[in-house]
Amino acid sequence: MTPFDFVLLALAAWRLAYLLAKEDAPFKLMARIRQRTALGGLLTCIYCASVWTALLVFVLWQFEALRVIVTVAAISGLALMAGNYTGSSQQ
Repeated sequence: MTPFDFVLLALAAWRLAYLLAKEDAPFKLMARIRQRTALGGLLTCIYCASVWTALLVFVLWQFEALRVIVTVAAISGLALMAGNYTGSSQQ
């Protein structure tokens, strides 16, 4: 794994963990899932969610055809981080 791959996977894992723990998503889908599941901290704690999303992202990365999913999540994560850093995010 190259350093670039590592950064890409870290960004993708952060993006997915943030989606699970903090965002409502379209139609409040994630909010409803968090309310109706008994997964405890997995869906409410970004630190807990990051462990499981890191594992998921790593497994997806092993399959060449699924790397596009990881790459899109990483690009989205970087865009959100840039928005938060510059103060231009809507949340």
